[in-house]
Amino acid sequence: PLLRFSGSSLLCPQLRGPPDAALHDGLLSQYDGDSCSWQENYFVLLGDFTLRWFESEEALRKGCEPRGSTALSGYLLLSSPSEYAASLVGLCQGLAGGSPFADPPGEFLFFLYHPFRRHFCFCADSAGSRRIWRAALRDGIRYRSTELQRRDSPEAEAFLEAVQFYRQERGRYGAGDLLLGPEPEILGNVLMEDLLPLLRSQVLPSIRGSERRRQQLWLQFLQEVYALILSEISGEFEGFREEREKLQLELEKRIRPDLDQMLTLKDQIASKLQAVVQSPAESCCGWGVEPHLERLVEELVRPVGSGVEAVRSLFVQRVDEMIGLVRSSPVAVLQEELLTLGRASWQPEVMHPCYEEADLYRESLRGLEERFGFRGVTSLVLGAQNLM
Repeated sequence: PLLRFSGSSLLCPQLRGPPDAALHDGLLSQYDGDSCSWQENYFVLLGDFTLRWFESEEALRKGCEPRGSTALSGYLLLSSPSEYAASLVGLCQGLAGGSPFADPPGEFLFFLYHPFRRHFCFCADSAGSRRIWRAALRDGIRYRSTELQRRDSPEAEAFLEAVQFYRQERGRYGAGDLLLGPEPEILGNVLMEDLLPLLRSQVLPSIRGSERRRQQLWLQFLQEVYALILSEISGEFEGFREEREKLQLELEKRIRPDLDQMLTLKDQIASKLQAVVQSPAESCCGWGVEPHLERLVEELVRPVGSGVEAVRSLFVQRVDEMIGLVRSSPVAVLQEELLTLGRASWQPEVMHPCYEEADLYRESLRGLEERFGFRGVTSLVLGAQNLM
């Protein structure tokens, strides 16, 4: 591919999005809830961060249909059975705890958890395989979960604010983890949040069987309800999107002649509101916010700064290695090394040490949860990792 030089920057068109080729693939043992047994499947993480699984590598090479697939938006990657069991406690209220799966075939376990979608219990054949898979899946979760935030458009911002206002009207604040993924999934998450208390009170008591069986049926029921809701919302949202574009054009035609007058009126209203709220707001900030502001900024900036420093160190190391090749290698080798350096951001195992720095948010923001009722740490962590 051609390289484009612009000042001191080096850009490759192919590096502006995820690569088309598979990011990672290999065999994993997966727990099947229907048969209550572990089955070996061949998993492929595609360049668009969709996870697919096949009966075998041969089935993949022959072009057979996958056994299943899932987008990774909204998932949480867990590292131990205890973490997974703890995540199920709130979701399965009223059901006794205990291991949700039979004896695993090995010790290298990891889990993909989503409150309303299929759960994945994996077992790798080695610590190295688990490490690589976790790094790749973590990248996929980050990329797919921040799809809306990365658009950085007025429409996306307005949508997120509308969802937040909807939840606030019902007395629910924070929980930014529900606002991850594309629009239909976010709407589905919020609707499931509304329905969950009703489903717990009316459906959960009617489920019979052993505790493990009841837990399994309850999770399957939630997944089926969510899939149905998501299907309906996706269809409706596509229709709304087309209608919105037409309405937007009509609205622009209507307001353009009066735009200057509207802006003047907006400034007048803003001035009046400022006169009313400025003094109380300054007083509130003076005693409730400003004393804590310096510590808050430090806690928020520290993980980002550490991550950026890790990226810088990685870049310097790779550049030093390439400098050593300049005199002893042909131009073609140097070009290949430059492309490899450019692809580093799409190599999860290479970037994992940098992304780990952002996980400091999870610890440093616990104080904010207690002091200010802050929630939704995951969205902040993913956003910080996107900056890297």
